[in-house]
Amino acid sequence: MPLGVKIPEKEVRRYMGLRGPVDISPDTDAMIKKAINALEKDCSPKHVSRAFPVTVEGNEVRFADVVIESRSLARNLAGCTQCVLFAATAGPFCDMLVKRASVTSSAYASCCQAAGAAAIEAYCDLINDKIKDEYEAKGLFARPRFSPGYGDLPLENQKDWFRLLDITRNTGIELTGSLLMVPTKSVTAIIGLSPDRLPCVRQGCESCTMSAACTFSRKE
Repeated sequence: MPLGVKIPEKEVRRYMGLRGPVDISPDTDAMIKKAINALEKDCSPKHVSRAFPVTVEGNEVRFADVVIESRSLARNLAGCTQCVLFAATAGPFCDMLVKRASVTSSAYASCCQAAGAAAIEAYCDLINDKIKDEYEAKGLFARPRFSPGYGDLPLENQKDWFRLLDITRNTGIELTGSLLMVPTKSVTAIIGLSPDRLPCVRQGCESCTMSAACTFSRKE
């Protein structure tokens, strides 16, 4: 099953630490394109989502049976009446591709790793846009998606996503004891839905408190 969305080469280069008009060798350019083509063709993406009523009071966010104390998430969801939890994965192919490549070429393995990171973000953007369009037709407007690990929203809350969405059964993603997801190119997130239309700019790097110090932060 193909990925169903194009992987932006610019994003792959960013994940490799190549910013702006950096000259790269023809060999590196070819490896980036090879990795992109392989992932677009052979990924097996899956996702699951579910909507919940949400309330925000001060820094406290409540949905389902979950109570989260997070200033950054509360700010993101201020004014929202519902939220959508989702989980997505590009599937196990990327991990297998990186493992295979690392045996013969660390350079190509790096290209595959970066292309996988760009692949799951592109797939999440596709899901995000579908959710945005679905609820906008109902008079609710989406806020930028927000993931555990951003700002002061702890990774520990991954457990709530896995329980409420039955993520392992629905997508095959597993959560390790150290709160990492397998396959590694997987994402959990929350999207707030508000009756008030506000600018909805996709935010990843832009909403993270570590953006200024992160090597891979999107700054252009």
